[in-house]
Amino acid sequence: MRLRSIVPYFKENKKRTLLSITGIAIGVFSLTLMMGITGAMKQRVLKALGKMGAYVVVVIPGEVKNLGGRTVQLSFYPTLTLKDAELIKEKCPNVLYVSPYKKVSPNIHYGGKYLKADVYGVSPEYEKITDFHPVCGRFITEEDVKSIAQKAVIGYKVAVELFNEECPVGKTVYLYNAPYKVVGVMEKRGTDLSGEDLDNRIFIPITSAVKRISNVDYVDGIYFLPVSPEKLKEAEEEVKSLLLKRHGKKDFTVSRYEDVANTQKQAMEIFTRLSIVVSSIAFGVGALGILAVMILSVYERLVEIGIRRAFGARKSDIFIQFLTEASLLSFTGGFLGAFISSAIVVAISSLSGWGTYFPVKGLAVSLILSVLIGIISGVYPALRAVSFNPREILKEE
Repeated sequence: MRLRSIVPYFKENKKRTLLSITGIAIGVFSLTLMMGITGAMKQRVLKALGKMGAYVVVVIPGEVKNLGGRTVQLSFYPTLTLKDAELIKEKCPNVLYVSPYKKVSPNIHYGGKYLKADVYGVSPEYEKITDFHPVCGRFITEEDVKSIAQKAVIGYKVAVELFNEECPVGKTVYLYNAPYKVVGVMEKRGTDLSGEDLDNRIFIPITSAVKRISNVDYVDGIYFLPVSPEKLKEAEEEVKSLLLKRHGKKDFTVSRYEDVANTQKQAMEIFTRLSIVVSSIAFGVGALGILAVMILSVYERLVEIGIRRAFGARKSDIFIQFLTEASLLSFTGGFLGAFISSAIVVAISSLSGWGTYFPVKGLAVSLILSVLIGIISGVYPALRAVSFNPREILKEE
């Protein structure tokens, strides 16, 4: 089989060839880009929520709903307490880790420098739930929580901006005018699902946030993680049942943290659907383009087919040649689309702080589809090529 015969033909018909591969290129581009962005977003979820990713669950006091792609707290009840968190840990067998949290907003300063950062009171298991660890020093301990200690674990950005060093363990940060000893600095994490900067946070013992700074008896919410992904629903039901018994009414919302924090979820779903539609249309246009080019190629190369058949080429040789040429056209378009879209995905994931992501799955699926479309588009032209009688072709010529 001589594939080299197709190269001069494509060179002579550049516009036709370019048009035929453009549709496939656009289809592969759209599909790879969609799958790549989706994969990068999933990686962002894992990065923000830890190894268990979307299986982190949060209990929020009051009613929470997703309206127009944004999470809105419709009501708030100051009834979620530290005791609730303790009992969830003790009485819910399908719950592995639990961490209540309380966000406070004290003035943050050191050595005359003032800083605006988020301050969260959490328990030691917050580190395990989110898979978010100190790069130097340590995290909050049970002893810190029990003793209502004035200890702080600061984000990487806080360390650099407030202390001008990456590991100021042992120094003191002031929340209002209360001194908190820095015992650890968190690893770089970037932004979370809602766009908040995780490197610009300070973590203190949950008891210190509730009793020392806020002077209240309730928390803002409780994170928990099931013992396994398969036990997620059971864990949610156990927590709901326990809190209903304790509170006497449903004054809370139990939801996956991914759904509560990801305000871009609805937009991503629309983007995914549109990308699939665009990909399908582009693949269809590309397939028709290749079909048209290959049919024209058959009629324009009848003499070549007749000569090859006269000199012993089998029908199967001609059939495979045209099928291979169609697949080559489709794969070329697919390769160009995949290369460009992969570069864009890598750039977007890197610049967005999600961590560099290469869409291997999307790349593989797209290239396989492009080859399959090439084969399907080449079947009819290949059958036409072998249907002619070589004697009649040469006689007419």
